[in-house]
This record gives sequence, C-alpha cells and structure tokens, in this order.
Amino acid sequence: MTEPGSAFHARTLRAIGQDLADLLPENLAIEPSGEDFIAHGMCSRARLKSAESDQGLTGLRKFSAKLRAGIIKQSAREPDLDLAPFSRTYHPVDIDRLDEEGKQRRIGVGGIPEIYSLGERLRTIGKLVDSQNGRIIRIIKDLHHIILEYRDSAGNPRKVELDNTELYRLQRSHAGERSDGVGIEVGDESNIFYKSQ
Repeated sequence: MTEPGSAFHARTLRAIGQDLADLLPENLAIEPSGEDFIAHGMCSRARLKSAESDQGLTGLRKFSAKLRAGIIKQSAREPDLDLAPFSRTYHPVDIDRLDEEGKQRRIGVGGIPEIYSLGERLRTIGKLVDSQNGRIIRIIKDLHHIILEYRDSAGNPRKVELDNTELYRLQRSHAGERSDGVGIEVGDESNIFYKSQ
C-alpha cells in the first residue's frame, strides 16, 4: 500500500480534509478500512443538510470561498449547537479524484496552501506518518487537539498528541523543509511537538 519515502498518507489525508472542510466538523475521526478510509464526526446540521442537497456542495464551496475571502463576515452570535453525525467512506478512486480537484483549485490560487485549513492540518499529520514509513491506525480531531495513532515501520504502535499550537509549529517546520530542503527528524529536538507514547 505504501512505499518508503512515499507521500501516501499526506496526499490521502489532505484530499479527505479538503472534502470535509466545508462541513467545519466539530470533531472528526478517520480510520483505514482495507484500502478505504472512513471519516466520521459531528458538524452543524444545517451544513450537513446543505452538503447533502443536490447543489449544496457546490453552493457550500462557493459560500466558504466567499467567507475566506472576507466577502461574507462570520456572525458574532452564538455558534450553531444543533449538531448532526456524518460518515463518509473514501475509496482509492475517490482520493485520486479529490486530489486532482484540489490540484486544480491550488493552481487557480497560485498554489499557496491555507495553513489553517483542515486539508493542510491533516496533510501535516500524514507527513508525520510518511516520515516514519508508518501506517495509520486512527486519527481523532476536536477543536483544539489532534491525536494520531499509527504503527511505525517496525510495526510498533505509536501515539502522538498535538494541540493547535504544536500542530502549527509542525506545519511551519514542514514549510521550512519545502523552502530550504532541511527538515526535522522525529526523535530529536522535534520532541517539543511530539508527545509519543
């Protein structure tokens, strides 16, 4: 399924994150199931209904693009507490399609990733797994933390917990890798970010 040095998990998780971003999940769990990945969690019932309608997904993407561009301001009122569960299964062909759609969108905006987006946050987690030639067991995300459970290249179970600040620092270190070609290795000074168990 994965080859040493591949970006399989980073690519897969970014595609899933981009697909789920418009739902703005309150919490999210992602687990592999054979070659598929299953994502489930809770989000606003209104967002879920909009995404499930025939044209809802296209309309929701346009709305979120306007929101990100500052055309529509977020409401200062209380958040929507009417939550509903969602579940989506991603087959390899779905990941390929979503990744290609994401590439097309990135080309249109100059290729600069939105570091705070769900897709980029999950991509960062995927890069961590890929750097260890590992395999994901489970990812759990809430508004403030991400917990990653995976098996390293030797098959040993690992657990990493990151809060939003630690995840941001990890993302910045990956951005530095792209610009200067120097990265950090898990197990050295990066233990500032990783709370492996």
